[in-house]
Amino acid sequence: MIAEDSFGEAFTLLAVRLRWRSDRALGDYLRGFSATEAGSALDMLKAAELETDPKLRTQFFRHALDEARHAELFRRAASDLDGAPSGRDDTLVIRATRQNLFARYGLVRFLAFVFLSERSAARTFEVLRRRYADRPEIEALFATVLKDERFHVAYSQAALATLARSGRAAEVRMALWSIRIESAWAAYKRVGRVASDALARVLSALLYFIVLPVFVLLERARPAETGWQTPRQLASSLDEARREG
Repeated sequence: MIAEDSFGEAFTLLAVRLRWRSDRALGDYLRGFSATEAGSALDMLKAAELETDPKLRTQFFRHALDEARHAELFRRAASDLDGAPSGRDDTLVIRATRQNLFARYGLVRFLAFVFLSERSAARTFEVLRRRYADRPEIEALFATVLKDERFHVAYSQAALATLARSGRAAEVRMALWSIRIESAWAAYKRVGRVASDALARVLSALLYFIVLPVFVLLERARPAETGWQTPRQLASSLDEARREG
């Protein structure tokens, strides 16, 4: 687990240093977080609607309210950073769509998904909180969100433990591994898309700056034909012109 945490922290820091190099870039990522949190709020509300256990319904509903609040916090922070018009924020929040995860997964897999996703988010926000310790407004944002994420991790982990003690331990373990594999596959596809895009850009640059200039130089180096050229005999009749065509 320590190695996994260290790798995740190092990867997050590398991504921040490479891509969050300006307030505008940071604002765009915060808007992405806003859309993700808004979509999560919709899924948690649906889970609260479908779940029959009163305690879990209450926890799902609180979770939904937290995610909706996070979406607004991220949206406001992004606007404060780059002063972009609110219409831009609204366009991005449209991406927040409900995935109906509770109905698709069932209770055990849904709880496994919530636990693993929120644990990953908590680790990411902790790294970002420390990264922006020199900017109090950004550090406070991630600290506020992190506090709620830790509650989400705790309640979902406790709910899974309760299910395991009730005789569903094998189902809980299977659900956790299933979600891990599904998340790993989704991450692999995201990395593949990014790598394919980067490779296409590199190949295009090589073609434009190396291959094409070589052909131009070769064409210029070819000796030009000089002197009188014997003109081609033109067709003397319509039938000959048709045959040449």
